[in-house]
Parts: sequence; structure tokens; C-alpha cells
Amino acid sequence: MDPFGDDEPDWATDDPFGDGEADGEGEGATDGAGARYGAEHILFLFDCDPSMFDKYVPCLAEENAGEDGEAEQKEEMVSPMDVAVEAAHRYLRTKIRDIAETRGGKRDGVGVVLYGCDPNRAMRKKDGDSPTSTMSSGEDSEGMEELPATHELLELTPPGIEHVLCLQDCRPHDDNTGGKKKWRDLGKEFARRKGEKDAVEEEGAVCTLEQGMKAAQKVFNYAKCVKTPGPSSKDPPDSKSVWIFTNRDDPLHGDDDQRTHQRTKMMRTVRTDCRENNIAVHVMPLPKEGGVKFDRELFYNEFTSRDNRVEDEENFVQSEEGGGGVLDVEAIVNNFQMSARRKRKYATVPLLLPGWKQRDSPGIMLDLFGMVQVRSKPAKVSVHQEKNRMTNRVTKRVNKETGEVVEKEDLHHFAELCGRVSVQPATIAKMKRASNSMEEAGLVLLGFRPMRLLPTTDLMARSALAISNNARVRGSGKALYNLKQSMVKKKVFAVGELLTRASATSRMIAMVPKNDETDGFLIISLPYKEDVRAVAQSDIGYADRSSVDSAKEMIAKSTLQFEDFAGSLPANPWLKHFFGYLESVSLGRPLGEVEDDAKMDAEMMRKTAGEEISSFSMSLPEDDVPVKKERKRKAPGAAAAAKPEFTKEAISERWQNRFKFDEIGDCTATELKEFLKGQGERVGGKKGDLVDRATRVIQAEIFRKS
Repeated sequence: MDPFGDDEPDWATDDPFGDGEADGEGEGATDGAGARYGAEHILFLFDCDPSMFDKYVPCLAEENAGEDGEAEQKEEMVSPMDVAVEAAHRYLRTKIRDIAETRGGKRDGVGVVLYGCDPNRAMRKKDGDSPTSTMSSGEDSEGMEELPATHELLELTPPGIEHVLCLQDCRPHDDNTGGKKKWRDLGKEFARRKGEKDAVEEEGAVCTLEQGMKAAQKVFNYAKCVKTPGPSSKDPPDSKSVWIFTNRDDPLHGDDDQRTHQRTKMMRTVRTDCRENNIAVHVMPLPKEGGVKFDRELFYNEFTSRDNRVEDEENFVQSEEGGGGVLDVEAIVNNFQMSARRKRKYATVPLLLPGWKQRDSPGIMLDLFGMVQVRSKPAKVSVHQEKNRMTNRVTKRVNKETGEVVEKEDLHHFAELCGRVSVQPATIAKMKRASNSMEEAGLVLLGFRPMRLLPTTDLMARSALAISNNARVRGSGKALYNLKQSMVKKKVFAVGELLTRASATSRMIAMVPKNDETDGFLIISLPYKEDVRAVAQSDIGYADRSSVDSAKEMIAKSTLQFEDFAGSLPANPWLKHFFGYLESVSLGRPLGEVEDDAKMDAEMMRKTAGEEISSFSMSLPEDDVPVKKERKRKAPGAAAAAKPEFTKEAISERWQNRFKFDEIGDCTATELKEFLKGQGERVGGKKGDLVDRATRVIQAEIFRKS
């Protein structure tokens, strides 16, 4: 069961109950069975069949804002390849921003491979790159080698501005005449001519998708960002996914015997190779010409992975007149981004019931997901002035007296408690183990309390979501669901002790059943006695009945009505402005106006609850305005008269000799400051500044006397 539906965030691996001493960088993730993954690599496979470049798809696009300031949507005809390029382009921009905000996934790779390309495209360029030119003579093709039927448009590397600019050139943009054009036309460059399509199929050539999948496997094998840990390595393997963007629901061709041979080879060889190399294969169905439905049953349901299947109906806005509707590019992009995100969790722990030490039972297996992550702007980096490369900071501990490097094992740790008390890492680890009731990660159920006693003001840290994991322990889902229904009926929440890592310290948590039909629980961190801050009785105020009634009326009129709390939250305006500026500079775009959803709509509030707000303001007691006492200022003349007049000290012969023999630099900083103070000069700055200042004063005095 997916706790977030289709839109599970990538940051759910973060441990909200961690003690800040994590062993790794938190870049890994887990699958449904609890296996951990390293980086996440996605490779786009774009079908270059000629039908992918025909503009027959009615698409929603935004026009420029009119006089009312609102952008209107219009229909325009685009090709399936335009939709695929737009989806990859927006995913790259989102991925770059996510990496910058979360500072995680820096090794995640993104690449684009075209398959089904024209192998004679080199000859086409020689003939003038004309889409209507034909090779009627065999002599023209002599000496020209056929190019591969695949082309790596974007290398599989962590995404950067180069990736975005490359796809940006392939997207249609407004020209000076009011139309649309592209800087790079992939159809003219890579697609076969429609007249040659039948000839290729009659020859019984291999399936173009087979060539694309083999090219994808080579890309994963040779990409520098993809790491394959050895058998004895503790590092988790990387996640590898291939997303096929095509409008052909049946990539096979030829007669029945050829199709059977191609299908057998694809299923037995290509699909088996992908499974052995842990490559997940998915398809994003694009619209077919004539409004024909993309039928996954013909081929892709058997070939692709079973999860993350996107139906083509989800990408359309149905028209009121009926029919197939209009393609919504936003829906295509959103569906892909939702499906491309892996199922991430930060821990898999057993729920241990009372008496667990006496029973040899694995307990109810739970998956824990983070619910909230605070995002921030990208961190500053240091760049080498000559090499123009980012520098890596290496910290070394050096003995001040000997200058030798001190190794980590030679360090001694102390705690300050009326003096230094030696506390070694082994001692800290031993104390952690003694404070935990379990040796391995787990959640021990301690008991239940009424829901009315759940504290709302003492809650600590961020919450998490716990759901069952039937892949690890059979029957976990049913047992957890029954436990939840019983707790809902009794109106209680559970109190437990959670340990997410054996090397961490456990925390007290509350398990609150979610108000839905799933088996999910909210995991909320509870404070210990020492963590609760006492509030003095004098800090608690009281209100009269009229103020309370006015506040109730104001709240009733200004309550926001929404079903999805997360969907109603505004985007961070600071991050939107910041990334808008970065993208405008990096991509060479004009800086557009940023919509700030977090700003208060004062006009709407006055229109909705203006009278109630005024009534509530009038019912409040007036604040006591503190009376400021006037400060008596001294007369400027008296202050000037009280200040004694400064008299410079005479420059001794000793300082003059130091100047003549260039020995001023040998003086200490203290001597130089005392000398400059006697001359009425400034005494701040480095020693070099003091030497220059003293030299200038002595030189001016000698010149004056001469």
C-alpha cells in the first residue's frame, strides 16, 4: 500500500527522529521489501518513429496574460515527440531544483536516448538535409557507413544547465513572426522518411525497441555516476529505471513468424537482462493518431514492470462534446514525475508487542516514512580561481607544538562539568545501549492512553507515517489494521519506544491512528520530562466573554474550506523568487513575475469578514502605552570644554634611528601601537598597516625639520 498515493516525495528517507549521528548521508532509499538503494538514475527512451513527429495531438497551452492579467489556455496541435521533450525538460528542471533545495541525490543521473533512428541519416546530411530528398542511386551511398539506430542525446550524468539547454533547443518557441520554431529539429535529424518505413519492415530487421533497450543497458554500464558495489561492499546498489515514451502500442513488425521471433527474443533476452541488471522498465503512453486508444495489452503489460503503469486516459481533459478530449501537458508531466519517484522510506522496524522478549516472534513489520522536510536555497560553493572547479574542503587536526597530523583514534573527548571529564566514543556507545530497551531497531509498544490526553503543545520534532510491510512479515497488514480499528473504537493512542538504528538512542513516541480506511499510523515524538518547558501562571492571560464571542464570529467567517491540507499550502515565496532568478541567469531567460500565494489577500478578508474583524478589534482592551522619559542632553559647548586638548609626543631619536636603518618592521605590534597612540594616529589594523603608518609619521617629521 502506497502511503502517499502516486505522489510520494523523494525526501521521505529522512529520519525525523534521528539523533544527528547518522552513519551515512541519507541518500539511500528502500523498496517495498526493505532493500536499500543508493542513487536514483532515470534514462528516457524516445521513439523516433516518423509518427512521433506528426502534429495531430490537440494540446492545452497557456497564452500570454491579457488585459485582466490572467493567462488564458488555448488549444494547439503538437507532436508526441514535443510532449516527450517537454516532459523530460520539466523533469530536469524539477530535479535540479530538488537537489539544490534538499542537498541530497547529488549522484542521481538523468539521460536521454533516441531509438528507431534512421541509419542513413549521414547520407541525408550529405544530400543537404532535405526531408524530401531520396537516394535513388546506389552510388551515392557508397563509402558512407550506416550509423547506429540509436543516439545518446543526453549523457547519463547528474543533471545540470547543459541538459536543460540541450532540450530547450528541441522545444518550440515563439519567433519574431508570431509562430513557433525550434533551434533543433529532431525529426529532420533522426527520423526515417515515411517512404522508407515499409522497406525496413519488409527486410525483417530487428525490433527498434530491442536496439533501444540494448543501448540503455550499455549506457548504465558505462555511466560514471552509476556505481555497482561488490559482493562484500556495505554500500547499497543504485536504482536504475528506463522510461519509454512512445505512441506505438505494438513495437513489433513483419509477418507472424517474424513477430513471434521478435516477441520471444524481447521477453526471454532483453527483459531477462534488465531484471538481472536491476533495471526497471516503464512506459509512458503517448496519444495515437485518430484518437485510437493506446492498448498496453498488446505488448507493454508483459514487457514492462508491473508497478507505475500510467494509462493514457489520465493525460487528457475530456471535452464537453465528448470524444477523446485535449491532451494536458501538465498532466503528462505530473503523471511521469509521480510515477518516476521511488517508494522511499527511512526505516523498516518491527512493532513489538508486550512480552516480545519471551516470544520468538518477528512482530508486525512497519515501514516508516518522513512527512515533512524544510527546504532551503542552495548552499554556497568555493571555486578555484585558476581551474574554475569546485573545491573540496579537507579538515585535518594538527598538533600546534609539533605540527604533526593527529589521527581520529588518538583524540580524547571531554565533557565540561565543573572541569573536564573524559568521555570516549566507546563509553558513549555503551551508555546508548544501556539506555535502550532493545539491541536492534524496533518499536516497542508500552501501552495505551485516551486520545483526550494526547498533548498538543508539548509535541516535538516532525511526524512520520507508519504502514505495514507484508513483504517482510506475512500478515502484518491485517494485524496492524485490526489494531488500528480497535484503537479507534476505544478512542486511544499508543505510547511506544522507537529505535531507528542500533547505534542511535531511542525516543518516546505516540502512535495515532489515521482517520482513513488504511492501516496507517502517525508517529509523533513525545518529550521526556526534562524537555518540557514550564509556563508560569502569570504568563497566562484571560479574556472576557465579549472578546471570546467576537473571536468566534470572526473565526467562523474566515475559516478556510479545503479537503486536502497539503494541497492548500502555499509555495515558499523566497525559494520561488530565488530559483526564478537563478534560472533566468542560467538559461538566459527574462526574469518573470513570481506568483506569491503566501501573501495575505486583505481585500478578500475585508469583504468576507470585515465586520467581524472590526468587532473583534473593538472588544480587545487597550494596550498600556509606556511613557518615554525625556533624556537630558548636555550642551555641546560644555562637552567640548570638558574634553582636554590632545598634544603629540615628540619623536625620540631612537625611533628616528629605526627609520634610518629600516628597523621599524622589527618592532612588536604593541610598541608600534604605543608610538602611534602618542602621535594621535589610529592604532587598528594588521602589523603591516602599523609599520606603514609609523614610517609615514616619522618621515613627515624628518621632512618638516629639514
